[in-house]
Parts: sequence; structure tokens; C-alpha cells
Amino acid sequence: MLTAPIFYGRIISMANIIKRVLAFFGFNRNTKYVTNYIRVANVKSGIFMAAVIFILEAWLILRQFDKYIIPEWGERGFGGILYYTSTFWLFLFVGVAVFIFCLTYTNKNFKKKTKLIANAIASGIVVVYFIEIFFENYRPWTSVSNNLSNVLLLALYILSLLLALTILLLNILGYFKTIKDALFINLILILFAAMCLAFGVKVSYSDYISSNPKQIICFLTMVIYGACLLIWKPYISILVNVSLFVIFYQLVVHANIDGTSSLFQKITGQDPTTMIFTNSNPTKYNQFAETFNLAQWNQYLVYFRDGDLVNYITFFISLTMVSISLYHQRKNEAVKDEKLEYAAHFDPLTELHNFSHFAGEVEIYNKDDEMRLSHYVVFININNFKTYNYQRGFPAGNIFLKNVGALIEKHFPGQLVCRQSDDHYIAYVEKEGIEEIIKALNEDVKALDSDILPEIKVGYYEMMDRESVGRAVDKARYACSTIKDDHAKLLVEYNKSMHERYHLMQHVINSVEIAAKEGWIRPYYQPVVWSNDGTLCGVEALARWQDPDKRWGKDKDHPGLLSPGEFVPTLENTKLIHIVDACIIERVCQDLRHALDNHEDARLVPVSINFSRLDFELMDVVGFLEEVMEKYDIPKKYIHVEVTESALTGNNAKLKESVKTLKDKGYALWLDDFGSGYSSLNVLKDFEFEVIKIDMEFLRGFSQNPRTKILLQSIIQMAEKLGMRTLTEGVETEEQQHFLSDVHCERLQGYFFGKPLPHEELVKKIDSGELKVSDHLW
Repeated sequence: MLTAPIFYGRIISMANIIKRVLAFFGFNRNTKYVTNYIRVANVKSGIFMAAVIFILEAWLILRQFDKYIIPEWGERGFGGILYYTSTFWLFLFVGVAVFIFCLTYTNKNFKKKTKLIANAIASGIVVVYFIEIFFENYRPWTSVSNNLSNVLLLALYILSLLLALTILLLNILGYFKTIKDALFINLILILFAAMCLAFGVKVSYSDYISSNPKQIICFLTMVIYGACLLIWKPYISILVNVSLFVIFYQLVVHANIDGTSSLFQKITGQDPTTMIFTNSNPTKYNQFAETFNLAQWNQYLVYFRDGDLVNYITFFISLTMVSISLYHQRKNEAVKDEKLEYAAHFDPLTELHNFSHFAGEVEIYNKDDEMRLSHYVVFININNFKTYNYQRGFPAGNIFLKNVGALIEKHFPGQLVCRQSDDHYIAYVEKEGIEEIIKALNEDVKALDSDILPEIKVGYYEMMDRESVGRAVDKARYACSTIKDDHAKLLVEYNKSMHERYHLMQHVINSVEIAAKEGWIRPYYQPVVWSNDGTLCGVEALARWQDPDKRWGKDKDHPGLLSPGEFVPTLENTKLIHIVDACIIERVCQDLRHALDNHEDARLVPVSINFSRLDFELMDVVGFLEEVMEKYDIPKKYIHVEVTESALTGNNAKLKESVKTLKDKGYALWLDDFGSGYSSLNVLKDFEFEVIKIDMEFLRGFSQNPRTKILLQSIIQMAEKLGMRTLTEGVETEEQQHFLSDVHCERLQGYFFGKPLPHEELVKKIDSGELKVSDHLW
């Protein structure tokens, strides 16, 4: 007995089988893209088909000249040309018209006017030639075969007229306005295929009843044209092929009946209406053959022999299967292309357009000044989306991004919206009412999660004439970044002050590699002193950018000089900061090598170099440092490796392994910015540092807040118990120096002891005695 799950499982399996069978025969509904792909492919096939017909008809016309027209010129004159070749000329003109139509339709390089003129001339000739229908060489309307031949001839002219008029109408409507041309295209292809099939039936039937059965190949050729070059859904191909083959077979059978009756009357002079002879009635045939001379009979009678019938059916089956195979092959190609096309224009997660499509559309719109001046490029960022992902998980985060995309489309209906990447969306929208729309959008976004209450930040910008879309989006994004941490602001427009900062940012991004190569980026050395006597025990190498273009930089006394705050954040955001850090390390080793080569022991002090989290992601820190140290032959005691506390938080196993490797290779490992993160104690638990650098934020409000001293003293004592030394940054007053010395903070650094200096100025201060190098550096 079948259980319910098995029973329903079998029903589902049977339904799937039926569904596949229906799909095989084309009863499923194709997407618009697949339908259009197959239609365009048919039009492309029409180019080949029309070209072959044109060449074939031209050859037949030349052949008729040699065979009939020239020999009978004296009798018929010019009239003999159309008398023998009228249908050939008709198909030649139709071939040209279809060829030009298919070519201009599939080639987008043709201008509208050129297409209209070319199609009007080619189709117009067909329309004019239709007059020949009244002067055709019709057969006498005295028999079924003659009547059918005449009907098919009339059908050729009528179909050609309809075809030419449809081409003309499509091009005229397309010239004056945009239309949906699918119906016209299908009609043109159907009319063209119908003409070819009608021609094939006419020629083969006429020749067949004229005792030339080999001419059936014309019918078969035209069927191949209609079934294999022009691809339809399988059930349509089967229906058309069955109809054509059955009709033509019946015509041939009736041709035999008609021929038999005529022959009987010719030989006997008797009325043949009482007798019917076909190849399928052997008894009657044999009786008739015995009565009359068999050789005489076979000379006139033509019929479908058994072998011919088998070949005929085999051809029909083969052609139908080829048609079905070609349909599925073309459909599969269309589905693949559709997926590629979708990937090229749409974001797979949100189903919004992607940036590539967005940029292409905006470039078109931006050519219209009225459109450009009435629209903004809008950059939308989901604030703290990483927090949402962390709390809800990545699958929920993806659903959230999709819902946000749907909300943006809802609030900007009919306007360009795309997802650029991550949680960033871009829109090209009308200026009017944008603030109210953004506020409403933000409320809807918050409503997606009543616990987290996610929010958006928006920057918008009016594009300049001929400005690239990428540059405009960057400006809107930059505007958005300026209010990222401002909880009071929801949206901001890109303004003049932002414009100056933005250009600096672009200059930094575009020039960082050149700056590193040309020596614009160089280390400035800030003194580090022993707290007990103030003597120099080391320096920290800090990056400065001296640009040859004096327009950059805020320091009026040193034009062109960029402070770290003017280029480091930009390079971190664009993941180019490793270029600067690598450059500084190389320059530090060069300076140390110079001092070692010149035996400047009195000037030699250890140098602290900095590595951030991004350095470990973007470069092989250990490998690069080892390479540079070996290149300049620098003893490891002269290099202190500083790693920021924030870099060591989280689960970056590769980074942690690299830090331990540096320790194992003998580098002095320092923890920078201790106390600025959330996991300071965990970092101390997991890693062994020689020195802890206490963040300068601890000295803010040193005199006003008594808790500061307690915290500093506790940190220093804790480090001492862990076997680590301490250094406090940001020392600016004598009071701070005395306190830190009293609580046994070993090293001090800050403006009180000296600002960062170029190497040559540091050397001058050492030589002048203003900075005294300690006798014990380690």
C-alpha cells in the first residue's frame, strides 16, 4: 500500500515529467529576452536566406535568357523577358527588400533616415512590380492542377505585396516614433516564409504533373528554409511541417488521379468519372494495365512509388527533429545570454540595476541640460550596517539590503536607482522635494528593525556639464562621509569647502605611488626620551608628504606640506596606506645605513616604525621588513616595530601569526595606542610586548580630572608586573613629565620634548646639544 508521502511524491514526479514534455514541445512561456533573442536570430537568418534567394533568382533569370528569351527574341521581344521570368523577378525584388530590411534592423549603425530610404526604395519596387499580377501568364482554368497553379501564383503576388507594405509601415512608424516592433517582425518573417513555401509547392507541383518528379526538391528546399533558418516553437514547426507535407502529398495523389483520368480518356475515348486509379489501388491499376499497352501507360502516368513515399516521410521526420533541435539550441544560447545580460546590468542580491548600467543611463541623461540641472546624483549609505550584520547575521543582512533597495525604488518611483556595492546605493533623482523624500525613506528604513533602528546617511550633488558619472558619485559619496558620525544630520549637499577637500583627496589617491617613488613622502622623526633624565633614547618615524605643488596643505609656513591627517585617512579608506608605510620603512633604513656607513654613532638611536591592520592585509609585512633590513644590512636592535592595538582585536589569524613571527625573528615589539580600543587587556594577555605605548588621550584633562593619574599609575604598574616597559605619548607640560617620571613610566614622547622633524633637522639638534643622546639606548 502506498503511503501518502510516496503517493504525493509520485504525483509531483509525474507533474515534472509532463512539465518537461510540454517544455520540450515549446508550450512553456519564454521570457521576453529569450523571445526577442530568437526573433532577432530569425531576422539574422533572413539575411542569409534573402541573399541566397537573390543569387538563385539572378542565376535563373540569366539561365532563362540563354534558354528561352534570346532564341525567341524575334517573336516576343521585350515581352519575352517577363513571359519566362516574371516570378523570378518577383522573388529577386522580394529577396532584395527582405535582405535590406534584415540588415538594417540588426545593424544599429544605420541611421533612422538611411534605414527608411533604403527600405522604402527596396519595398517600393516590390509594390510597383505587383502590377505584373494583371499581366501574368496564367494557365487555362480548365483543370484542378491548372487552377491550383494559378492560385499559388496569385498567392505569391499577394504575399509579396503584404510583405513589402509591412516593411514600409514598420520603418515609417519607427522613424517618427518608437514602437513595439515584435508583431511587425513576426509578420514579415511569416510572410517571407509563406512566399518561399508557396513557391516551392507551385514549382514542384507544376513540374510533378509535367512528369518531372525530381523537381520535388524545390518544395523540400523551401521547407528547409522555413523550418531550419526561421526557427519557431517546436509545436508550431510540427504543425506547419505536418500540414505542408500532408497537403503536398495529397496534391500529388490527386495529380495522379487527374493524370490517370486524362490518360484513360485520351486512350479509350470513354468517360473516366466512373473509374479511379491510384498507386494505392493495385487491383484497379493492374486491370487497367492489362487492358492497354503498359509501356504507353508508364510514359504518361506519374505516381508516388513506395520508396519515394518512405523517403518523403523520413525527410519530414528528420526535418522536424532538426527544427526542434535548433530551437532548443537557440533557446539555450538565449538563456545563457540572458543570464550574462542580467549580470551585466543588475545586482543579483537586490535586483536593482548595477552601477555599470546606472552610469550608462546617467551619461545619456546628462547630455540634456534641463535634465541635468533638475536632478541630483544621490549617494545613500546605511549607517552602522556592520553592526546589523553582527547582531542579525549575514543572511538577515542580505534580506535587509534587498528590502532597503525596494524602499528606495518605492520612494523614487520611475527614477534611476542602483546598488553600487555593500550597503551603498546611488540614485539619479529630481531635486524637487528631495529632503522630505529622504526623511520619509529614513523612517521606513528604521521601521525594518524596531530594535536596532537602522538609519541612512545621504550625500547629494548636482552634476557639472560633461562631468563623468564616477566623479559625480564620488563627490556625493564624499559629502555623505562628512556626516557619517553626525547624528544630527541626515543628508548634506556637496559644497565648496567639500570641493576643496575632495580635490585634495583625489590628488592623494592619484599621486601616492608617484609621491613614494619621487621622495615626496619622507619620515619625520619625533624624539622619545628617558623619563628620568630627558635624554634621547629613540625616535618615532612619522610620515609627511612634501608635495612640489604648493597649492596643497594647510600649513601656510610650509606650502605643499601635507600632515598625516590630510592623506592617511584617504589612503586607509582606499586601501593604499601600505604604499606610504613601505616607503617610510625604506627611507628609515636608508637614513640608518647612512649613519652606520659614516660611523655617526653619536647620532644613532633606535627608530620606531608603525604597522596598521591594513598593512598586514595588503602586503607581506614580515617578508617586506626582512627584505629591506637585509638590503641595507641594518641590525635589528635599531628597529622597533609598533602595532596598533586596534589591529590586534578581532579574529584575524593571519595578522596575529605575523606579529608572533616578528617577535620570533628578534624584533622589539611595541603596542601602540594602548587604551584606545575595547580589548586592551585581551591583547596584553595574548601577546608579549617589550613596550606599551599609552595613548595620548589619557593626558587629556590631566590637571582637571584626578582619575587620569590613577588610571595612568595603574597601567604602568600592571605593565611592570607583566614584564613590559611603558611609554606615554602626548606629553606637553612639565607637570605631566614630572608625574609620569614619579610613577616610573620609562619613556616619554610629545611636543614638550620636540615635534616631528626632518632627518637633517634632527641631526642638527643632536649636533648642537639641544637633544642629548643617552648613553644607554636599550
